[in-house]
Formats: sequence, C-alpha cells, structure tokens
Amino acid sequence: MRSTVLQVAPSFVLGALAASQVSTWETDVARGVTATDAATAALFGLDARAAGRGLPLAQFVDAIHPDDREMVRDRLAGMSEQGGLFVVEYRTCPRPGTTRWILARGRYERDPLTGDMMGRGIVIDITDSKRDGHAEDRAFFLIEEDPIDGSLLDRAAAQAIATREAIDRLDPGDRSELRQVVDLLLVSFGRALARRLG
Repeated sequence: MRSTVLQVAPSFVLGALAASQVSTWETDVARGVTATDAATAALFGLDARAAGRGLPLAQFVDAIHPDDREMVRDRLAGMSEQGGLFVVEYRTCPRPGTTRWILARGRYERDPLTGDMMGRGIVIDITDSKRDGHAEDRAFFLIEEDPIDGSLLDRAAAQAIATREAIDRLDPGDRSELRQVVDLLLVSFGRALARRLG
C-alpha cells in the first residue's frame, strides 16, 4: 500500500496527534486494506505495527460495535463506489467489555495516477464527551453533503485534507516540511471538531 497519510512524522507531530485524541487512517479500496497510526489501531484493538503496514478492512469492521456495524458497512460501500466526503460516528469494541466512541472524517477519491479509489482522513476519540453527556446521540455537526454547503470549520478541514493529499503527490524532496506543517494543521482541526462536542 502506498502510504501517504502515515509517512514517518517527526515525534512532535506524533505526540501532538496522541495528545489531541486525533489519529489518522488511509484505505486502499481496491486492495481492501486500511493503514492507521497506533492511536487508531488501539481504538479498534488491533496491533499497532500491523495496522501501520495495513490490515484487511474487514478486521477494522469486525471491531465495530454490532449495533453500528451495518451502518458503517453501508457508508463504506457508498464511498468505495462513488467517493466523496466520509463523516460517520460509531462505536468500537477494542476489548471485551470496552466501548469507544469514534468520529471518523475524511474523503474518498480516485488517485490521479492509478485511478484506484483511496480514502484518507482522521479519527477523533469522542468517548469522554459521550460519557460526560456533552455530546448528543449523534454529533450535531456531522454533514452528509459536500462541505461547500457545510460550516466554515467543516469546509476548512476538508481543504486541509485535500492539501495533504496534494502534498503527497509532490516529489519526495519537496514534501517533507510541507507534510509536517499540514499534519499539525490537521491536528488543530481535529481538536476544534472535538471541542464542538464538549
């Protein structure tokens, strides 16, 4: 899998992601493989190293709470065929007796070089907000439509994800510093989205 979201990042970027309860994912639809960072792997109860290399999407789906699994499968099926903005809130069961609330946000689109459908985005752990009663049953700011009609924060976050994808298409020598900057921007958007739940 050609990993773009999960390239080796400086420790301060990884630390910022971990502290913010924001993590990353990338899905190669044609191969049925998803790669994540360690924080996302933990939310699904999966081995961090294996998830960093990429695991079958089915392993992630199997860790989704049974009451949410079909809804997530349906959303993934739509994204796999048509692409577009992916925003979904659901629960995972990383270990028996443990439930985590997840807000996943990203975009599915065709790779301009290969034509393969790729999904890239972030995951926010919103469990504490759910437990504290600071979040409704479904996050009020989730949008199904194109972000152009969404809030300014949603539009800006979508543009940051698109910027990250464009940077990943640059020559390797040109993208390292730019990738670090946009990763920090994505962390900030994740924090802002999480604050909207609190």
